[in-house]
Amino acid sequence: MSKKEIPYSKVKKMLEGIVDTLREKKEYLNRLDAEIGDGDHGRTVFEAFEKGLDKIKLEKKDSDVGNLLKEVGRTIAFSGGAATGPLFGTAFIEAGKAIEGRREIRLEDWSRSVKAAEEGIKKRGRAQVGEKTMLDTIHSVSESLQKSVYRKESLEKALIRAEKAAREGMESTRDIVSKRGRSSRLGERTKGHLDPGAASSYYILKSIIKDCLD
Repeated sequence: MSKKEIPYSKVKKMLEGIVDTLREKKEYLNRLDAEIGDGDHGRTVFEAFEKGLDKIKLEKKDSDVGNLLKEVGRTIAFSGGAATGPLFGTAFIEAGKAIEGRREIRLEDWSRSVKAAEEGIKKRGRAQVGEKTMLDTIHSVSESLQKSVYRKESLEKALIRAEKAAREGMESTRDIVSKRGRSSRLGERTKGHLDPGAASSYYILKSIIKDCLD
């Protein structure tokens, strides 16, 4: 792997790695969700991405990273699971649109795609940063990558920083009162708990970054 770019073949392996990570974290994410929700977030997000993996296996190779992300995103979006599938699906679709035509992804592509994913989630979910959602993780990563582009950092350094930012974004949801979804009905009782969507977003991003750096 070049230190400056990630090829199409590596991106496919990264996506496959997400499913393995979500399988491992499924019960933990269910437990997080049980504290302030229905207790099925881990299962729902795992099944959504598992269907996305099936799409990768069936997908005709054209070496366009943007098209790959869009196709996987569409599968995830229609996987069911209330808001989970549509939101994660939208994130991947918009990320793919941002880098259409790319056969490999550089730091600038990472930054554009994550920013596009963030904006897509905001529009689809009508949510904002600071409302105890997946956006709190993804926005932190987007900001980190934008700063790394501005500083002209290496891809490796940028991704290490991004993983740290993702964790901080996830952890920030402990101190937030939920304003979105079913958990918002619990009000102040949601304070002190991690948001499941922010947590699954963190593990997805962590898995991608780990596979990139390997």
